[in-house]
Amino acid sequence: MLEMRHVNWRAHALPLNDRLFREPFYVTHAGWERVRPHQSYPHSGQPYYYDMTWTEGRILGEFCLSFITKGQGEVETKRGRQSVRAAQAWLYMPGEWHRHRPTPSVGWSNQWIKFNGSLAHQWMQERAFGLKGNLVQLADTRLFQRQFRHLVESIDAADGRNSLQFSWQAIGLLSHFLVDQSAVDQPKVAQSGDAVVDSVRAYIWSQSHNQISVSDVARHTRLNRRTLERCFKAVTGTTLLNEIQQCRISRAALLLRETDVPIKYVIGRAGFSSYQQIRLAFQKHFAVSPEEYRANARSTAS
Repeated sequence: MLEMRHVNWRAHALPLNDRLFREPFYVTHAGWERVRPHQSYPHSGQPYYYDMTWTEGRILGEFCLSFITKGQGEVETKRGRQSVRAAQAWLYMPGEWHRHRPTPSVGWSNQWIKFNGSLAHQWMQERAFGLKGNLVQLADTRLFQRQFRHLVESIDAADGRNSLQFSWQAIGLLSHFLVDQSAVDQPKVAQSGDAVVDSVRAYIWSQSHNQISVSDVARHTRLNRRTLERCFKAVTGTTLLNEIQQCRISRAALLLRETDVPIKYVIGRAGFSSYQQIRLAFQKHFAVSPEEYRANARSTAS
């Protein structure tokens, strides 16, 4: 157990071998923390690609599910800020800017897992997650809490090893708030505003490993390309091309951090067309080459 000024926490960045990475669902990270009242937050010491500051927030290339067992706090995305309390969970989507913190006078106990895979992206694209903003809608919080604790404790006891067993346990957690789309009427999504942006992001983050372009995204939404680009830029402050690039960089970074897949294969799996393209992207985003990024990640983990 790591202790820093009365802030107890433990985190595991789980390795991904090539076989596990090919699975439709896999867990990438898990941990827990106990923050006492009036202690500073966020704490430092996590791998730099998961670190967060309240001022800047962060963006992850994977899903993040958190559950509070004690205390209270707040979570914020560009969609707004929400209060959270004990027995509540929340979910961040890949590519979604976010930040969170406990109430200073109260503190909190919090557990989390991060996961990814085509199945999770399919559920996101189908709007299968039952959410109110970012808050998870739970029918049986006690069972959810027991299962969440069991998963985090199992990962904690695995001493840094990953397993498909963790994936199945995580899917069990998601089953608590997956909506059976066949059992409800599906309203038509208005082709404007945030609904369009959410649909576009879901498409990009599930398909960017393919050679998709801005024109492909426009065809997916059945909107004129210029109209879509103006709508997306007005809501997000960034361009469709930048969003695609951000997703590819996040996917490549995950492969470089968590697998031994040679860089020549990372290029294609992350949606880049050449080594020159991925190298320029990493130099611009991280100020290092892909090889240096992988070396830095491993030296930090050790």
